[in-house]
Amino acid sequence: MMKHKTAGGVSAWRELLLAALIGMAGAWSLLFLYFWMLFINQIHYLVENSPIPAEISAVTLALGALILPGAAWFCRDFFPKLRLLNRALFPLLVPVPALLLWPESYFCLLLPVLAGGIAFYRLGAAFPPENYRRWRRLPPRCGVVLAGLGFAAAVWWYFGIQCRACDKFFLFFSDWGEYSENYLRLAFGENRSWSDFLAVAGHWNPVPNVVMALLFRLHPAAVTVFAVNALLLGSAVPLTYALARSARLPVAAALAFGAAAFLNPVLNGQALSLFYGYHPINFLMPVLLGFFVCRARKNRMGMAVLFLLSFLVQETAAVFWAGYALYWLAERRRLAGTALFLGCAAFFLVISSVVMPNLFAYASYAQMFHYSALGSTPLEVLCSPFLRPAAFWRTVFEWQNFAFVCSLLLPLALPVLMNPKLAVAALPLLAGVCLQSSPDVKNIVMQYGVEISVLLLAVAVLNAARLNRGRGSALLGFIGRGIPRNRHASIQLWGLCFGTLALTAGSYFLIGRYAVTKMNWRPDVGCVIEELRREVPRESRVIATSRQRVHFLFRNPTAGLDAKPQTGDTVILALDDGSTGAGELERFRAELAANPAAVPLGSIPCGGDQLVVFRLVPPGTPSGGLPFLVPMSAGQFAGSGPLLEQENPDFEVRAGSRGGTVPLLMVRPLRPVDYDVNIEIGPGGGKAGRVRLVPFANGLVPAYAAQAGQVFIAPLPEAAAGPVAVRILRRPESGPLASWKK
Repeated sequence: MMKHKTAGGVSAWRELLLAALIGMAGAWSLLFLYFWMLFINQIHYLVENSPIPAEISAVTLALGALILPGAAWFCRDFFPKLRLLNRALFPLLVPVPALLLWPESYFCLLLPVLAGGIAFYRLGAAFPPENYRRWRRLPPRCGVVLAGLGFAAAVWWYFGIQCRACDKFFLFFSDWGEYSENYLRLAFGENRSWSDFLAVAGHWNPVPNVVMALLFRLHPAAVTVFAVNALLLGSAVPLTYALARSARLPVAAALAFGAAAFLNPVLNGQALSLFYGYHPINFLMPVLLGFFVCRARKNRMGMAVLFLLSFLVQETAAVFWAGYALYWLAERRRLAGTALFLGCAAFFLVISSVVMPNLFAYASYAQMFHYSALGSTPLEVLCSPFLRPAAFWRTVFEWQNFAFVCSLLLPLALPVLMNPKLAVAALPLLAGVCLQSSPDVKNIVMQYGVEISVLLLAVAVLNAARLNRGRGSALLGFIGRGIPRNRHASIQLWGLCFGTLALTAGSYFLIGRYAVTKMNWRPDVGCVIEELRREVPRESRVIATSRQRVHFLFRNPTAGLDAKPQTGDTVILALDDGSTGAGELERFRAELAANPAAVPLGSIPCGGDQLVVFRLVPPGTPSGGLPFLVPMSAGQFAGSGPLLEQENPDFEVRAGSRGGTVPLLMVRPLRPVDYDVNIEIGPGGGKAGRVRLVPFANGLVPAYAAQAGQVFIAPLPEAAAGPVAVRILRRPESGPLASWKK
C-alpha cells in the first residue's frame, strides 16, 4: 500500500487550500478562454461578451479544486509533492483578477496563456534531474523519424485545411487566385516576356514565379497551389528540428521546438491567411530557416547561397537582412553591419522605385497604398518622422501595434526574452507592418508576421542552445524563484521546453484558430460546386464573385465584376457572402438587369446565401419566364390568401397555397421602386425559431426591375405549423442602372 507523509495541521490545511485555489484558478481560466476565444475578432483585437453558464462554472470550480490534491495523491509523498505543485503552479492565480475586472480586454486574454507558460516552466524545472537523463538518451535516429512524421502530419493538416476551405466557399480569389492566374499566364500564355517572371501582383517574386510556372506546366490545378503551400509551411517543423540539433540541443528538446514551430499561430495560420490563402512570402520560411541551420553548422557557402536566394523570393527580404545588419551593429561588427544595411536599403529602393515601375509601368511601388498617410514613395515614408510627424507618431502609437507585437511574441516569449539581442533584427520588419495606415492589416492572421515569426523561432532555438552549453538565464532564474533546481542551466532547459510548448499550444488554441474556426462554421458546398460546373460550358468565360471565381480558374477563362459581360459569358453571383463590396455587386446586378442579353439560368440556396446564374445570349434569343415570378392582377392577388402585416409601404404580402397543401408567400410591389429587397421570413406570434432571408425573385430579377403586376412566389414550409412574420428589407446600395450613372 502506498504511504503518504503527513504534515502539521495548520500547514496541511494551508497547502490543501492553496492547491484548491490554484486548481480552481487554472480550471476557470481555461473555461473562460474556451467560451471567449470563439468570439475574438482577431483582425481588430476585439472581444465580444460571452457569459459562462453558472452551473458549468460551479462544476468546473469543483473539479479544479480536486486536480492538484488528486495528482499529489498518486505520488509517494503526498504533502511534499502537493507543496511542490503549489510552488510551481501558483502563477495560475495571477490572471484571475484581470479576467474578472476587464473580461473584454484582448490583452487580458493573453495573460492566462503567459501565466500557463510560466507555470509549466516552473513545473518542468521542479522535476528530478534523473527524468531528464532518460530524455537525453533519446537516439538521434528516433528524433529524425519523429521529425519526419511531424513534417508529414503538418503537410497533411495544411493541405486538408485548404481543400476544405475551398469546398466551403471560404477562400477569396485574392490573393491566391490572383497569383494562380498569373502563374497560369506564365506557364501557358503566348505574349509573356522574361520580365513577367520577375514580379507578380506588385511584388518582386522571381523564384516563386518560376517554380510555380513550372509546376503548373505539369499540373495546372488548385491542389498544386495547396500542396506547395502545405510543403512550405510544413518545412518549419523539420528545419526547426534541424536547427536545434545543429545547435547541439538534445533530441527531445529539438523535438519540442519542432512542435512549437507547428503550433505557432502565425506560421500555422498561413494555410488560410484569413481567407486569402497562398502567398509567395511563404517561400521565405524554408530559405530563412535553412540559413540559420547553415549558420549553426558554420556552413558559409550554404549561408551565402540562401542569403542571395532570399532576395529573389520577395523584395521584403531586404528589409529582413537590414534588420540582421542592426544585430551585427549591436554585436559591434560595425563595418559589416553598416555595409549590409546600406546594401539592403539600396537593393530595396532600386527594386521598388526603379526596376518595378519601369518594367511594369507602375506609377510607383505598388505596395505604397499601405502607407498613404505617411507618403507616396519609400523615401517619403522613411522621412515621415520629420515631414509628417503628427501622422507618423499617431500611427506608431495605435493600440493595434501593441496587440500585434504581443501576439507575435507570446508563443515564444520565454526563450526569446532570455536574450533578445538577435530579435533586434525584426525591428525593420516590425516597423514596416506597424507604420501601415490601415489597422486591419496589423494582425497575426495574415502574412505580415511571417518573417518576424521565423526569426523569433530561430532566436528561441539558439537561446535554448545557450542553456544547453551551461549558460544560465537570469530571466528564467527570476521566474523560477522558489524552485530549488531552477539554478542549474540544464534544468532550465527542460523547464523551458515545457513552458514553450505550453505557450505555443495556448497561443494556438486562443488566437491561432481564428480562420479555421470561421471556415468550419460554413457548410460544405461541394455538391453546389459540381452543379455549377455542369451548367457552365468549358468554352464559356465565367464572371463571378470572388469565392465562386476560384472554382473555375483552372477550367474556364474567368473575370471579376469589373469585366463587361459579352455574348457567351456565364455570370455567377453570390448575393450575401461579403467577398465583394455591396456597391460593386449591386452596380453589376443593375447592369445585368438592364441588359436584355442576360438570361437567368437559375438560383441556388447555398449555406445562408443565394447564388444566381446568368448566361449572356445572342440578341433575339427567346428566353423562358421564371415560374416563381408571375403576372397577377390586383383582384387575383387580393383573392390569393390572407394579407400579412409588414412595415414596408411599397409592398403587399399575402399567404397562399398551391393545391391547398403547399404554403406559399406572395410578395407584390404596389408601385415602381428604385431599390431591391430581401424578404425576412420567420415564425410569428412571438415564437422563436429559424429566420430565413430570401432575395426578391430569388435574386434573379431585382425588385426595381420587376414588371407591373408581377408577384414573387416563395414556398413556406415553416408556415405549415403556425403564423408567419415577414419583413421587407431594403438591400444596401441597390438601385437601377440610371441611379448609378447619376
